[in-house]
This record gives sequence, structure tokens and C-alpha cells, in this order.
Amino acid sequence: MIPNSIVAKMWLTIVGMVFVIQALLSVLLQQVFNKYIVTREEASLTQLALTIESVLATGAYRSIKEQVASDIAKRVERATVVYGIPYTANSALTQAYHSMTPQERQALSRGQPVTLSGTAGKVRRLTVYVQIPAAESPQPGLLAVSQDTSVLDEPLREIRNMVLFDTVLGVILATGFAFVISKNLSRPLVDMTRAAEEMARGHYRQRVRVVTNDEVGRLGHTFNALARQLAETIEQLTMEREGLQRILSSLQDGVVATDLDGRVVLANPPAKRHLRHLSVAERGIVDEDRLPDRLMSLWVRVREQQDAVYREDTWDGRTIGITMLPLYEADGTTLRGALCVLRDITEERRLDRLRKDFIANVSHELRTPLSMLQGYTEALLDDISDDPEMRRELTEIIHDETLRMKRLVNDLLNLAQLESGQFKLHFTRLDLTQVMRRVARKFQALASDEDHLAFEVSIPDGPVIVDGDEDRLEQVFTNLLDNAFRHTAQGTIRFELDIRHDYAYVRVADTGSGIPEEDVPYIFERFYKADKARTRSRSGTGLGLAIARQLVIEHRGEILVESRLGEGTTFTVVLPLACPNPRGEGEGAS
Repeated sequence: MIPNSIVAKMWLTIVGMVFVIQALLSVLLQQVFNKYIVTREEASLTQLALTIESVLATGAYRSIKEQVASDIAKRVERATVVYGIPYTANSALTQAYHSMTPQERQALSRGQPVTLSGTAGKVRRLTVYVQIPAAESPQPGLLAVSQDTSVLDEPLREIRNMVLFDTVLGVILATGFAFVISKNLSRPLVDMTRAAEEMARGHYRQRVRVVTNDEVGRLGHTFNALARQLAETIEQLTMEREGLQRILSSLQDGVVATDLDGRVVLANPPAKRHLRHLSVAERGIVDEDRLPDRLMSLWVRVREQQDAVYREDTWDGRTIGITMLPLYEADGTTLRGALCVLRDITEERRLDRLRKDFIANVSHELRTPLSMLQGYTEALLDDISDDPEMRRELTEIIHDETLRMKRLVNDLLNLAQLESGQFKLHFTRLDLTQVMRRVARKFQALASDEDHLAFEVSIPDGPVIVDGDEDRLEQVFTNLLDNAFRHTAQGTIRFELDIRHDYAYVRVADTGSGIPEEDVPYIFERFYKADKARTRSRSGTGLGLAIARQLVIEHRGEILVESRLGEGTTFTVVLPLACPNPRGEGEGAS
């Protein structure tokens, strides 16, 4: 079996061709030499036979003729001479003559020699017959000169040995030449094979050494150019793939690519999270390799319609916008899969709902004062009463409603500026206790007028330094206390401050009606209002808590709420201290 090597294949091919040619040539040469030697020996025997025949045909004495014939026969190695005049005088000649064909007998009668070969026992002999004319006998004589062909073996053996030696020498020389030639021809191919194997392993910087300008050299140059271009292409594809992976990984939307069977071939991290969630919900196992049933229904529609499909669905309380579109092969017509984009639009839908609620709330808040303004203005225009007190009362109502609308518009503008970052705060280093005492004094009189309402203030004696806008912090505390007084018919309202871990905690707690648990997450939204059954007086615009929260956030703080329906509400404003409080925790009565 030929080894799996181009060098061995070329070497064996060349050696095989030389061996076959030498073998055929040796066989032909041996046949030619055999024929030449046999032909030459026949000619020698024929010449000997003719010579002896001419001697025997002379008129010399018989003894002399026999002596001369014997001397001539000795010139040829292992030659024997037999003759008979007439031929019937010798039984062997008689038998030989009768065994000849008519054509051979005619040739003898015409004086032509006849050459026959035969075997006597194990000895092969070559015999030449010549007819001897005999005038004194009615039958001609016959001369037979024969020779043992074994004398021809020695020259044939020498020729055979020479041919064999020439064949072996030719094969040896051809082997060397074939190895050198095949090695030189195959070296560039072997180098290119090794380079191609390295390129298959991902090493695209391989090059082959080119030393000739023949076809193999041009192949080497072409291979190097191809390797260089392939390395550049792979590098570009790698960069594009890495860029695509980074883009997909940085996307907040989930991106999933599938094949024709709905198997996932590409998915970024957000998409994998969605696939894990849906696979566990539908099948009870984590499966990121196949589209969930919810998405497979869309994939079936895309495959049938071969057009983009959009649908919104709710998963685990989140609203997901699903866009699925077909993917085609390079021909642009053969469908090869689908691309699915999963976008969490919960916040968008919430903002849309807030926008609609905002418009509805603003319209509702403005409709009442505008209706009152319109009614009282029409009453004044119609001179409904000549009483100056009545006119003054109507005018005051119009003025109050105008101020209410102005407060509403100002609150809306302030909230919009706070949320957009355009609201300018004037930060200074201030004593938080002074701000709280000033706010507390505003509500002391209101608390003293209520028999069933207690207002307790607990503020440290020492200063509590924070960085903030004094007016805006006062606005926050005023708003929280105003809500507490409006929603507490009887009980206690506490306004207190304590220090923990370099933060100031300002609490406004009441024992009023409280807030339902389901409404607590929404109290900081615009136009949130407590139920009127829990309100002592006319409610505000519903923007106070939203503004308070934004102001606290601008001060790098937090505002927390705890409430139980019927038990009361506690708002806690957490503000970072400007410097650590050397006193630690402490409280003192104001």
C-alpha cells in the first residue's frame, strides 16, 4: 500500500516506471540476443555443413575425406558429423529423412541446407542437413552436422547477467534521482500543507518559502497572497464580531436569532434572562436553546407571512414589546430563521399612564376653580346683588381661586424644573435645628387652637450642620407638617430630629387616619390625594409630596414613609451631615 506521502508516491511512481521499462527492455534484449546467438550458431553450423559437404563430394579417397571432415568438425565446439552415401546406409539419417516434411525434402533436393532442432533424451540439439550428390548410387547421400545447444547457455547467461546488472543499476540510479526530484518538487507542497494545517488551527500568519519561479513557485506565491488576505479578512471579521457582541451585550433590549426549527443560535444577556424565565414558567426547566411557546406562536406567523410581527405581552408583571422579523439567506428569498427583539416597555407604559393621568388631573384641578371664577364673575357682571358685602365676598372667592390656580401652576413649574435639573438651589452650610425650630413655630399656634391635638417637638440642643438650601428645606418640612395637621383630627403630631451614623433623621409622625397599604407606593406621584373622608379641611393640589421628594433627592437625601390605616403616618427625611457630629446621638426638648 502506497504511504500517504507525496514524496513516497512520486518516488514509487518514478522507480516503478523505471523498473517496468528496464524489465521490458531486459526481456526484449534477452530475446534479441537469444535469437542473434541461435541465428549465428545456425549460420556457423550451416557453413560447416556446406564445407564438409564440398569435401565429401570430391573424388578423394574415403579415408582422407573422413579425416578432413573430422578436422573441420572440431572447429565447432561439441559438433558431430554424420553422413551416409546413400543416406539409407545410416539408419539415423534414414529416420531423419523420412521424418522431414515434403517441403524440407524439396529444399534438400535443390541443394539447400535444412536446419532442424530437436531433443535427444534431455539434451537439446541443433542439426543442419545437407544433401550429398552421389553419382555411383541411385539415392543421394545425406550429411548431418549437429551441435548440443548447451554451448549457447554460457554466452546467454553472460548476456542475461549484463542485462540484470544494467536493470539493477538503473533502478538504483533512478531511485536516487527520483528521491531527489520528488523531494525538491514536494518540499514546497509539504510546506504549504503544514502552513494550511496551522491556518486550520487558527494561526493565520503562516507563510511558505518560495525559491523557484516555476509552477510550484507561482503556487507558493499565490498561497502566501491567499494566506495574507485570509488573515486580514479573519481579523476584520473578528473585530466586527467582537464589536457586534459588545453592542449586543450593552443593549438593554433582548435580541434572539433562531434557525428554521426555532432553535436559538444567538442571544444577548437580557434575552437569555427572558428565555430562562419563560422556559421555567412553561416547562419547569431552564432552556436557553429553544424559543418558548409564547414566542414560537409568533415565529410560526413570521414563517407563514414572511413579514415582521409585533405584539405586547405581560411577563411577571412586566410589559414586554416583542418584535419578530424574518432572516433570509444571501439570495434574499430563502428564509433561514428569525430575529426577535424583546423590549421592556413597562416604564414607557407607566409614563404614558402618568402623562394621561397628569393631563386628567390638571384638567380636573383647573376645572373647579375656573368654573367658580366663571360663575362668580358672571354674577358680578349680572349685578346679582347691590350689597357691597356680597360683592366683596364674591371678589374674595375669585381672588382665592386665582391664588389657588397660581399655586398649582407654580407647583407644576417647580416640579418640572426639579425633574429636569433646571431648578436652581442655593446651597449653604446651615444649622438644621434652626430651620426646624422656625417651621415648628409656624404650627405652634395652629396646634394651640385645637383642643384634641398635641404637637410635640424634639430637637437637639446643639447645632446640626448640613449643606442645603434653607428655604427649600423649610418648604419640605412645612409641607409634611401641613399634611399631618390636615389628616389628624385628634391625637399627637411629633416633629423630631436625631443623629445616627453621620446622617440627620427628621421625622414627622402623626396618629391620624393613615394611608391604605395599596396607596403607599403612589403617594409621591403627582396629584396624589388622600381620601377626602380622612381630610379635615380642603385638600391641596396633590403636588406637595412630589415636590418634597424631588427637593430631598436634590439634597442627596432620602424620604421614607410608614403608614397604617387608622393608626397614623410617619415621614422620615434622611440628610447627610456636613461634618461628623461630635455628640453622636442626642435629643433635647425645645
